[in-house]
Amino acid sequence: MTAYRRVMDGVEEGLWPLVESFVGSHDIAGLAVAVVRDGEVVSRGFGVRDVGSGTPVTPETMFHLASVSKPFVATAIVRKELDLDAPITEWVPEFTLADGREGEVTARGLLSHTSGLPDVSDYGWHDPQLGDDALSEFARSLSSWRLKNPAFSYSNAGYELLGLVLSRATGATFEDAVRREILKPLGMQKSTFLRADVPAELAASPHVGMPLVMPGDAYPYSRRHAPSSTLHSNLIELSRGLMAYFESGGVLNLMSQPVVQVGNPPWEEAMALGWAVGSYLGYRTLSHSGLDPGFGARLVLVPERRTGVVVLANSNTVPASSIAKAALDVTLGGGDLGVTELRIAKRSLAGPVAEALATEGPDAAQATYHRLATADDFDPDDEGFEDAVWGAIELHRTDIVWPFLRLWTKLRPDSPTARTMTAWAHELDGHELGGHELDGHDLALRGEG
Repeated sequence: MTAYRRVMDGVEEGLWPLVESFVGSHDIAGLAVAVVRDGEVVSRGFGVRDVGSGTPVTPETMFHLASVSKPFVATAIVRKELDLDAPITEWVPEFTLADGREGEVTARGLLSHTSGLPDVSDYGWHDPQLGDDALSEFARSLSSWRLKNPAFSYSNAGYELLGLVLSRATGATFEDAVRREILKPLGMQKSTFLRADVPAELAASPHVGMPLVMPGDAYPYSRRHAPSSTLHSNLIELSRGLMAYFESGGVLNLMSQPVVQVGNPPWEEAMALGWAVGSYLGYRTLSHSGLDPGFGARLVLVPERRTGVVVLANSNTVPASSIAKAALDVTLGGGDLGVTELRIAKRSLAGPVAEALATEGPDAAQATYHRLATADDFDPDDEGFEDAVWGAIELHRTDIVWPFLRLWTKLRPDSPTARTMTAWAHELDGHELGGHELDGHDLALRGEG
């Protein structure tokens, strides 16, 4: 048996049972994981692509990738060989800023999040913009913004501008341009930034709230945020794309050169052009995470070992980073950090409390909370509660989570997370908050959204 075959057998015999056990004991809808090594792939789906039908996740299931969209947009920009240090106003003249500093914004700064451009505070998923002019109108909407001066400032808005640059440079819509410039060359024929192009029989549905539910027609999609967030793909095509990246030579080398230190190990020690640079098990990594309402994702490349990991989920309750670590532990050897994290991970207390609330009522839910709050098998922290509610709130579907919000706030009156989430829901519902303004992006802690 070859060393390679032993590694891939280790994934199937060691990683898959571990992930399957985790999915079965936590509040998760669906999950898809792939490992690429030396041109070979092992992949598997877990759970369901929607809780209504119970249809299982497979390697063909198409997920919304959130910010994992960004490296593909960055690759398209770099491959066009545009002047990365020229003002983007050469391509996007309608982009202006209140402080008159729009001429300082370059493609290199936007690619590396060093332009100083602020981030989006309201993504407007509840009111999607679907016209071909969506990105141009977004660029015009920034006229009241001012640049910030930190060395690193993550900005989804910057990638919307990059998408418009790509559109103008190619004379096509952004979605057509990125398909032609990067998705097809990478062999990702079915992958798309247009939600309407995703076959219904393959689409994973978002799941929010607790217990997990599908939020009806609400979905994290708008063409004004397509470049930062709306790539849809699956394990098969993403694995194919990773293998193509390993063969791309100069393009990947250029994109992986650090521009600014970030200091967030293991994955985000520095930021390059579209990729975060980090290290794991002594190897340099390129990666990106994604988090939008009802979806989560992580993509990790280890160029030196021609190894990559894809993690896709259709709920916000999946520890994609730990799963990626576990996959690399098994594939590269020499570590067990991710494996240990998955093995010892406790189920959030929010899960059984929400289940009791939905099936038996508030009194039973309170009794469940008090019975399990000190149990060794459950995590009592607010993180699981936050995972359960923020996606529904950002989608403006506060109705899904109000009963749970009220109960959790009553059970934990001193919880800043409960107060913040409740205040955000009240604000969206039009209640007065005494002049206190809430930033949806900060509240959701989307980070690399």
